[in-house]
This record gives sequence, C-alpha cells and structure tokens, in this order.
Amino acid sequence: MDIREIMGAVLTFSMFLMLGNMIKRDHFDADVLLDVHPMASSYAYQEDFTQMSRHSLFQLPVDKSKKYGQRSKLCWNNSSPTKEGVQSKGFVTFPLTDGPEYHVSQVANAVLVAKYLGGTLVLPEIIGNKGEKRRFHEIYDADKFITSMSGVIQVEARKHHEALAKKSIDVKVPYNANRNYIMHNVGPIFQTTQNVRVISYFPSSTTKLADVDKDTNPYSCWAMFEALRLKPELQKLVDSIVGSLRSHDPNGQFVAIDYKTEMLGTSTCQSNANEGMKNCYNPVEIAQFLQRIGYPRDSTIYVTQSKADRSLGLLKDLYPKTFTKEEIMQEAKMGETSELEQAIIDFHICSVSEVFVPAKSGLFYANVVGNRIATSRIDVLVPAQITSNLAQDHVSSFVAKASHPAYACFCQ
Repeated sequence: MDIREIMGAVLTFSMFLMLGNMIKRDHFDADVLLDVHPMASSYAYQEDFTQMSRHSLFQLPVDKSKKYGQRSKLCWNNSSPTKEGVQSKGFVTFPLTDGPEYHVSQVANAVLVAKYLGGTLVLPEIIGNKGEKRRFHEIYDADKFITSMSGVIQVEARKHHEALAKKSIDVKVPYNANRNYIMHNVGPIFQTTQNVRVISYFPSSTTKLADVDKDTNPYSCWAMFEALRLKPELQKLVDSIVGSLRSHDPNGQFVAIDYKTEMLGTSTCQSNANEGMKNCYNPVEIAQFLQRIGYPRDSTIYVTQSKADRSLGLLKDLYPKTFTKEEIMQEAKMGETSELEQAIIDFHICSVSEVFVPAKSGLFYANVVGNRIATSRIDVLVPAQITSNLAQDHVSSFVAKASHPAYACFCQ
C-alpha cells in the first residue's frame, strides 16, 4: 500500500492527538490559556506538508460552483442540535485568549461543558497575545451568539455578572471531551460550586482515547460555524479589505499567504533534510513554488505580514500585486486597528480568499481550513519539497483526504 494512503487512513482518528502535540499544557493562569509549545509543533502537521495526495486538477476558480462561498448546512446524522428547554444549574466561565485560531476551540469546548452540565455560559473578556484586553462584544457579535445558542444552552454577557463575583474552580478539559468525561470529571465539582472555569487543552498522545470524541461534537459545530461571528463593524472592515484586494485582479480573485517574518525566527520552523520534511517556508520558497505551478505574474496576493520588508523582495518582484495590511488598508484605519484586531482580520481574510497558502504548520492553518470547508472554499495549496509542477500534488491533505474534523459537521 502507498505510504500516503496509510497515513491518510490514520489521520482522521489521530487529528486531535496531533493538535495536542502543538500545545503545551503546563502553563495555566488567569491571563494565558494556551501557548504554542516552542518544540512540540514540529511533527503536528508534517504529514500535511510532506504527504501530498492526488486531487482533481487545481486552478483558480473562475467558474465557481453554486455552493462556493455559501455556508454549508450543519448537521449531525442529518439533524441539527436539539433545541430543547434548558434550566441553568450554575455558571460556566472560560478565558478567551491569544488569537482567533484559539478562540474557535476555546468557545467550542466551553459550550460542551455548559451543555452537558446544564450551566449558563458567561461570555468572557478577550486577552490578546500581548495582554490587550477587549470585551467579547467588541470583537464578536454577542447578540448573534446568544440568539444562536438559544435552546441549546443559556448564555449571558454581563460586565459585572454575579458569576464573576463568586469563586470559581478551574477545571482542565481536553478539547472535544465527550459527555462521559465531562460528567465524571467536571460534574462533581460543578455540583458543589455551581461555578467552574473551563481551561481547555489539546489532547496529547497520552490522553485516553475514551475521554475525547473521534469526530467534532454537534454542539461544538454549532458554536464554531453558526454562533461565533465577528461584530458587524469588524466584519465590514474585513469585507472592505477583501473588496480592495479583488479590485486589483481582473477576475476579482486573490491568494492569501499566511506568512510573518517572526515565523522563521522561532524554533518551531524546522526541517529534516534527511527525511524530506519541512514545516514552514520562507517567501522565496513560496514565490518559487507559485511560479513552478504556473501562477501568472499578475496574480493578486495578500500576505498576513503587517508591513513589507526585505524578506518579501523576491515575492514582490515575481508578483508585483503582492500586498500587506499596511499597503491595502487606509493609513487611518491601520492606525486605529489593534494587534488583536489585525490578527482576526488575517484569520478571516485567509478564510475567504480564493486560494489559501499556509507558510507554516499550526493551529492557524488548521482552523482556517475548517472555516474554508464550512463555505466550500476548499482550494488550499501547501508548499512541499517535491519537484512536481502540478498544483494537484500540493493540495492540502485536509481537503484531498477529507480528513479535517470540520467535515463531520456538514451534510454531504
């Protein structure tokens, strides 16, 4: 059997365990929930960056299908989450920290705990990578979230909620924990205190498989892909930037590349030449990759790096219509936008571009692909150390193998 087929067969079941290899679990306090482990992510997605699968011939989607860009129908065994009457038995709080790629998973896990324990979920304050603090409704649409979760769980968003005045007990819960785990490990604490604070972590290879669900839970699906939306003003800004990018292309399309200079300055950007493995790529390699698979010189490209620097030189030479946030946003808007908001803008632009090219493996890549699957934007190309000039040899295995957990959320 082809080694790619073997790896593809185990990828779905081990997805959450591989995510766990990226996240350290030994640092939890009031301000920080999850940090990328400096050494742990080198293996997490190496399969996706080296085990490429055959796919239908890739090209920029000039002729888009009717489903392209439209939100897919959420389902679980062809049914939506049960919307039954609920009565609160206490409060479930949780920290929302770091960037948007973490927010998705943190919200989903807190919803699971609140659902199974019958608690009221209290929307949290958001704390960015550098300590920036924002209220939930300043970034996300709180009214939309509360309305969408109505009948599934109770959700409240009060600045001085009574739950925050009571002493809560921190409980560590593996991402996508199943009902049995939550009832047996969190339930007794919740019954005693009526107030728990969910600290999410990603399962490691030592986590019991019986503690987590193989597929994404329907309530998690509902929270991630239906309830959690940007506040209208921030969504309008994202739409404006996307519109500007598309205006530079004759076909109204653009490629988004997730690359920041600091990526190459971290120990997570490693390669193993002997095994042909590499988990991140610099702009020169990406430019050569795009040229090799036949991208035209006049393609419009968005790079998540805030400002242009020398590292983008060759990419800009080969593709003059390459833009950073500073170049595509109005100067006034750029100055008014915080680092947390800029990270969220990047996440959502990468989620809606016609093509997405990740320069580095990690949670940002994984959750952007999840968002793209939700709207049938499945054109994701991953650079690889192979000589093929055929784009279909570089399609993300998340898509080529339909191995991403998000596929369990949607009806076929």
